Amino acid sequence: MKVLKIAGLALALSLGAAGARAQTAAEGLAAMQARLQAFEGYAGVFGVSRDGQTGVASIARSDGLYPADPSTPVRWASVSKMITAILVFQQIDAGTISLDAPVATYLPGTTVANADRITLRQLLSHRSGLAAELETPDGPPGDPLQYCGAARAEPGSGFFYNNCDTIVVGKVLEAVTGQPFLDLVNSRIGAPLGLTLTLPEGPRVEATMEDGSVEPRIWLADFGPAGGLYGTIGDMLTIDMALIEGRLISAASLDAMLTGDPASGYVALSVWSYSPDLGACIGTTRLVERYGEIGGVQVRNFLLPDLKVALAIYSNDYRTAFGEVWQGEGLSIDLIRAAVCGASSAA
Repeated sequence: MKVLKIAGLALALSLGAAGARAQTAAEGLAAMQARLQAFEGYAGVFGVSRDGQTGVASIARSDGLYPADPSTPVRWASVSKMITAILVFQQIDAGTISLDAPVATYLPGTTVANADRITLRQLLSHRSGLAAELETPDGPPGDPLQYCGAARAEPGSGFFYNNCDTIVVGKVLEAVTGQPFLDLVNSRIGAPLGLTLTLPEGPRVEATMEDGSVEPRIWLADFGPAGGLYGTIGDMLTIDMALIEGRLISAASLDAMLTGDPASGYVALSVWSYSPDLGACIGTTRLVERYGEIGGVQVRNFLLPDLKVALAIYSNDYRTAFGEVWQGEGLSIDLIRAAVCGASSAA
């Protein structure tokens, strides 16, 4: 890893061969920074990976609170769900898990509602019918399953986003592998990529809510595989690129994981995947989205598999309005254009 400072911008670049495009990660990062500096109130860490290079930078909050820089591990929130899904597909590749086997196959005697009928595919696509977890208490965590309610619908009957689905998946992974979730993350994903992720046990306060107040204490261990992981934005991008380059799971598993369902709003397995017209120098291409939000923290992780580009943005101020890419305007699509097209992008 080589650290460079260019025009006051700290760049962490892992050097590699240039791709077919002339655009570099450094130029994309500079364009992202310019867009974020022009966006009133943004503070956080952001980065882009492409063509064997990764650039990460930060913008400090004007109030001096919750400082974060490219080397700071930050809350990944529901981007953790994507990491959990990668672990599932590694087990599928190893032949120890099937997407369509019921949960009870791996968790006999569990109290999970409808465990004899809910499959891992349904859990990863939020079609299990499980109810949302109850509000987690302001205190040390216990068994994460204690916060999951009873079933709200029949398995497979409809989409319902919640954390319980992925908490159950994490329990399955622990039962099949015999490893605690965090050990599994670091032995199967972190170590091969030279990373170490964490899952804090104590409470965290690191962000501002939408009304400008300080977020409540967040016990991340309660969210576990659904939202508890911490790592740097550079770590996230390293995993993104290893995923889309086929270094973490097989081609068949990658295709299964990243294929969105048009009938369900392009939900794939732990991510959303579709092919919008991104305009600028990009046009229509496949886009994989994985958002994360807990307390006042927001994370946006975008993968463009066919362009071999990934970008990630962390904000610890919930007042940052990212917008939706599918609407064709807003901060998120501007940042994608900046990362891919550089200063020539329309923002």
